[in-house]
Amino acid sequence: MPKHSSQLPLRRSTRVNVGVPVRVSGTLPGNKSFSEDTSVLTISKYGAKIKTQLPLSVGMQVKIQALRSRKVAFFRVVWIGRQGTPRAGEVGLEYVGELGSVFGVSFP
Repeated sequence: MPKHSSQLPLRRSTRVNVGVPVRVSGTLPGNKSFSEDTSVLTISKYGAKIKTQLPLSVGMQVKIQALRSRKVAFFRVVWIGRQGTPRAGEVGLEYVGELGSVFGVSFP
């Protein structure tokens, strides 16, 4: 008889809690530019999670600039926390293009 596991699948990369101050910017529908200073909550080799008041949507591309180092990277919005839940305002981002150490953390 096969053994069933209740464990969740493993992630592609470890998440690291960072709290790095950043500026997130881009263009909203209607060609309206936006910019907000916020923080990256967690990072991984493939992306990051931020907290924002901006009306971002899945599929949008955003620019993140680390305020201390001034390094820049581009990300795609892949997940948005639902309103009315503890995750409201949280946004999951995936690196677009080359992976780098924008936030001062290197992954193997």
